[in-house]
Amino acid sequence: MRDTILRWQQNYHVTKLPNNNLIVLNADGEFLFEEKSFPLLHLIDGHKTCREIVQLAKCDEQANRFLSICEYFLSNQLYITDCTGDKILEKPRTLNKLSENIYSDLDIPADGIGLPSSNIQLVISDTLIAANFYAKNLRHLNPDHPVCLIATTDTKLMISPVLSTFSELKIFDNTLKSNKPVLKLLEAYTDSCVAMSTDIQLSTSLKDNHINRIKEILLPHLNGQEQQKVLIEHTYKEGITNKHSYQPITATDIIEQVYLQSRPVAFDSDGGSRCISAEQTVERLRPFISPIVGQITHIEALPSANQSTISIFKTAFFKSLPVKDINNVNNNSFVQVSLGKGVSQAQSMASALCESIERKNAQFRNIIPSLLAHKSSLPHRSYSFHQLTPYSNHQYAKFADSADTESKRTQAVIKFDDEQINWQQTWSLSQNEPVYLPYVLCFANTPYEEDKYGKWHSNGCAAGNNIEEAIMQGLFELIERDAVAIWWYNQLPRPSFDLSSLDTNYLEPLHQTISANHEYWVLDLTIDTGVSVMAAIGKNKSTSGWVFGFGCHLKPELAAQRALTELCQLIPIRDQNGAPFDFDAIEKEDFLIPNSNSSALCPKLEPSGDLKLDILAVVEQLKGLGMETLVLDYSQEPIPIKTAKVFVPGLCHIWPQLGNQRLYSTPVKLGLRDEPLNENTINQQGLYI
Repeated sequence: MRDTILRWQQNYHVTKLPNNNLIVLNADGEFLFEEKSFPLLHLIDGHKTCREIVQLAKCDEQANRFLSICEYFLSNQLYITDCTGDKILEKPRTLNKLSENIYSDLDIPADGIGLPSSNIQLVISDTLIAANFYAKNLRHLNPDHPVCLIATTDTKLMISPVLSTFSELKIFDNTLKSNKPVLKLLEAYTDSCVAMSTDIQLSTSLKDNHINRIKEILLPHLNGQEQQKVLIEHTYKEGITNKHSYQPITATDIIEQVYLQSRPVAFDSDGGSRCISAEQTVERLRPFISPIVGQITHIEALPSANQSTISIFKTAFFKSLPVKDINNVNNNSFVQVSLGKGVSQAQSMASALCESIERKNAQFRNIIPSLLAHKSSLPHRSYSFHQLTPYSNHQYAKFADSADTESKRTQAVIKFDDEQINWQQTWSLSQNEPVYLPYVLCFANTPYEEDKYGKWHSNGCAAGNNIEEAIMQGLFELIERDAVAIWWYNQLPRPSFDLSSLDTNYLEPLHQTISANHEYWVLDLTIDTGVSVMAAIGKNKSTSGWVFGFGCHLKPELAAQRALTELCQLIPIRDQNGAPFDFDAIEKEDFLIPNSNSSALCPKLEPSGDLKLDILAVVEQLKGLGMETLVLDYSQEPIPIKTAKVFVPGLCHIWPQLGNQRLYSTPVKLGLRDEPLNENTINQQGLYI
């Protein structure tokens, strides 16, 4: 084998990154080969022999691993091929006019796909992205006539919606590439179009039965009422046809001023305060679920234990990385999973779907920052990085020390030096005026280098059936994390919450699910923010391993119920690989157990039945503590769910931000400690849940 010359199979596009990692993709998938696990693969070029490649290895182990991987790939006909003695003759792909209004780069008989008298133009290739590229660059197309794109291989057929204008072609291309984030990154990295092809094996002509099938599916699609709203996917062998709803995202301007409207609460028995049912929310979001053209890839239930009556649903979405982060990509970089929580199946589904929309909408999508400026020259008030993420000097020093494990965290940043940066205007609900925040704290995966001063995180991000729902849920999350942080880092003993006050219709399935393998209880963590916060604590009956769930609501019973549903959500994934928090590393345990000598702090606020009034009450309570509530509405049309990121500078985060004095002073202020702890005496285990 050492004299074998290897090359990549022709249907793969291979890109070598500066760190010698490889991104390998074709129309059917994307693969990352990290040099650490796949050494020397970046040297495969169709010219070097294996002997020449292994001579460049740093050690025998690296050389042997390379040879072993290559032998496995060759024997299974994966990725690479033996080209010793071959002359690679790649037949160039050219687009041909088959007949009036039909173009293709595949070998299709001229009379193969006939159209009835129609002004719809067809462009056919082996991928929709390739067909779209041709359509956008084909001068012979009539710009006044609509276009339909067709992708066909030996196994699969895809037919696009009918696209009426060049602008619609561009939007469709953006939609496809949003769900091909690796391709999107590579095109930005190489500043060129990346051609993808499948191993279609159409050396002579498209099979007659495939042509007949295309005609059978295409003609009703072109004549149907949903021709502009549906993408069709068909597998030839199985004969299965799926219709994907096409709901393109339009360019959306940020709504910088937020007006609250009266929103009566109709549903608050499971999952929070909502104006429409969970079932309605799920149905509204179904058209946006598709791995090809959707905002959410899929929804599925996690496998549950036999004793569990609680369903945990999982969704996911694709996210695109900026070119500046290309050396940091890994196999988890492009897909983000969301889990839903709720007692009912519908609530868990709605929760998972809404969390994906909440996170997906927060991804950078060429939304122009409000201003590029120095802080001192802004026309309105602003908050800078340290006010929003108050790290201590000691933390900054650890972030800067490459030998310290803290420097490897995603959260590691440097101190802001007041340089010119991008700012995003938000709206103060406390003062009814605009306030500027650093843009990179408002959106994820931006191309701006200033994220070295601070990183976007999802704390305070929320989704709702209207903007008021989203803001309320965002406030609940911030208040929950604040109370949990003060409890965790100060290791405060807290009393239990009486679960007998919960509705038995909801408590019973929660109890049945959790108690199968865990002892459990709920601690009341409510503090001066005036809203009930609860921690559900589980202890495994066999291993004594801990697991937590948290909840916040204006109704104490709902806060406890939300904590228990989150506990159900976290139990199945407690020990997943790569989890940032190690429950088994917990040392001091007494503050996790109910303390009968501690008294609960009564919540100061009660639900009014109207979300607007509830929001204003919470904003006023926080204002009394010297804190301002800011809102960024980052909703995307035509998604029927609204999304908001709420900021309350001064509240604590569960991730350690140890320069926040509230973390140390609040327990003393509330009479829970006689003396404040300090950065060296607080709980040293960061709560990275």
